[in-house]
Amino acid sequence: MENIKQHIQPNPTFDCCCGPEMTALMHRDDITELYVNDDGYLRYLSYKEGKVKTGIYLDPDKIQAIINLASGQVRKIVTEAIPSVSTEIKGYGARFQGEMPPIVRNPQFNIRKKATKIFTLAEYVEQGVLSPGHKAFLEKSIAARKNILVVGGTGTGKTTFLNAILDAIAHISPYHRIVSLEDLPELQCSADDYSPMFTMQDLNQGIVYNMTMLLKDCMRRSPDRIIVGEVRDGAAYTMLKAWNTGHPGGACTTHADSAIQGLYRIKSLAQEDPDAAGDLKELIGEASTSSSASSIPTSAMAAVAGR
Repeated sequence: MENIKQHIQPNPTFDCCCGPEMTALMHRDDITELYVNDDGYLRYLSYKEGKVKTGIYLDPDKIQAIINLASGQVRKIVTEAIPSVSTEIKGYGARFQGEMPPIVRNPQFNIRKKATKIFTLAEYVEQGVLSPGHKAFLEKSIAARKNILVVGGTGTGKTTFLNAILDAIAHISPYHRIVSLEDLPELQCSADDYSPMFTMQDLNQGIVYNMTMLLKDCMRRSPDRIIVGEVRDGAAYTMLKAWNTGHPGGACTTHADSAIQGLYRIKSLAQEDPDAAGDLKELIGEASTSSSASSIPTSAMAAVAGR
């Protein structure tokens, strides 16, 4: 089974603004994030080297120019009234987050690059992250159309692991129609019948198309499986209803410190929806078994009865 490769498309305007040193780092496959703090020095996160502070200094005007360019390419404007932007860097498919004064002292940004390689479940086993038993459990759960929740803290590899789940779904259920919902394009799927959808937020124009709206649209498209990149609000309730009313076998990520805490997190988020009355246990289920032998540092695996 071949891994999916993410090909970087040229964005000469952005590269010129960043300069040759930063552009070279953007093209390195081992680097997953680049960011600038208040001190103006460029730092990066590499799965080979860890966190590295470079000697590359970007003055505030340079950082502001990068933020303005990234936002301008998607027709967003950063102002004192709207001092932050979350968008995608065209060509790179990278997630860009930028802030300007007054919410920070100096302009800052964070770039999270899209994966250049999709790790498979088999590769997680080879690296000792998963046991063969965990891989078999996940594949059996996917075949049985169980819903999968990937939990962990910021930067723990939730999206990377969800991409591995998507790869397994594509091979185990090759004829299923898969629809993914995200704020920004980070998920990758090799399935033939695959359609990604994205939220939209333009504060300058007062336009918002949120995850709940996407979920409702998605259910009208007859998906076999619904994948949510990250759920962080009352959209969790709509997602749970979709999974439990003819669209089982979905997956999503959320922030939590353990598998069990992930269930509580989903319940708490679902309760933010005013329509989420009554006992949510019917939608979420109840944790029945867990594995303490997991070598995944962010969480253990847990099975949920009936889900």
